[in-house]
Amino acid sequence: MDRRDFIKYSSLMSMAGLVPELAFATQGQQLQKKILVLVELKGGNDGFNTLVPHHEPRYDTYRKNIALPERLTIPLKNTNRRALSPSLEKIAHLWDDKQMAWIEGVGYPNSVLSHFRSLDIWETASDAREVLDNGWLSKVLPRYKKGLHGIAINPGQVDLGPLDGTNLNSVTMQDPYTFLRQSRYIEDVKPSQQTAALAHITNTQHQLHDVSKQINERIRRGTKRYAMKNVKGKLAHSLQSVSSMILNGVDSPVYKVTQEGFDTHADQLGAHNNALYQLASGLASFSDAMKRHNMWNNILIVTYSEFGRRAKVNKSNGTDHGTASSMMILGGKVRGGRLYGKHPDFSNLDKNDNVKYTTDFRSVYATIGHRWLGQPTPWSKFKIIPFV
Repeated sequence: MDRRDFIKYSSLMSMAGLVPELAFATQGQQLQKKILVLVELKGGNDGFNTLVPHHEPRYDTYRKNIALPERLTIPLKNTNRRALSPSLEKIAHLWDDKQMAWIEGVGYPNSVLSHFRSLDIWETASDAREVLDNGWLSKVLPRYKKGLHGIAINPGQVDLGPLDGTNLNSVTMQDPYTFLRQSRYIEDVKPSQQTAALAHITNTQHQLHDVSKQINERIRRGTKRYAMKNVKGKLAHSLQSVSSMILNGVDSPVYKVTQEGFDTHADQLGAHNNALYQLASGLASFSDAMKRHNMWNNILIVTYSEFGRRAKVNKSNGTDHGTASSMMILGGKVRGGRLYGKHPDFSNLDKNDNVKYTTDFRSVYATIGHRWLGQPTPWSKFKIIPFV
């Protein structure tokens, strides 16, 4: 294999510590018992125009031209005047069905307002003043199962996010069908241990061949390629790939997808409403597909973003980088129809007009690890949130 071949093969997808024991569900094996779907809201989602705090008297004052009128939002039952953005209408029924929960005021101490650094903090579960190399799931998944740990669907980019780690067997790809078309160029080779560099190159090619063979067995021969209906937009297509892999028996406990468009510094209303509409449309189609195939109780969907937005509108009718935001939790086993955490106090802003966080994001990770995956986590000092 020459250098150009290696570059071509390695560009198909990024591998993190993939080992030969990587395996997918065999024919006749039951579908993966519990599946975590992480949805990154890229750019810093404005939690206050997503889960709208109409109980907060300063909301309309601070937000002026971008405040969502209460008469247009979707009220959440049994809350103190919390409401959903009207752009989330397609999934609003999940609240009434007790399959949706929200966590308010999620953030961390000494918040960093750089996109890249704050996202790194969220995806590695680090403190603001420390840098960790591995994603937070590297502290949970190796004990949970062997083989494949996760798949990130990333059209146009290579990013494992929380699935990155030297002890994780994770894959990132555009979609399984594009991967299968490209992977036919991969020929198997026998791994060589002559040098460390040669061992890495030959192992990578051997493992790429093995992955393509196994995905081919589960996906190409599967009967549920197009499980979702009304698929429009990048997120929905990514979730279509996830649904196809789940329902055809790919044995991955975690999937990661991304919805872009949340960095709303100017003219926020239109851009933010569109991003939320795309989010709701994709999640509605995905949840419907999982329900039709009796998999909804096996799914836990968690949204996250690198930070929130400031309480006050800026001069461009947008919002600048902020601190705490809200997280949405969906699934058949979610203790839904409830708010968790505590809403930030709009009367106690810092010098940059930012709210103070009330719930550490590592409490969410501790809960996922302990209550969903049944594993110990290194975040025992953070309070469990009983959303599942």
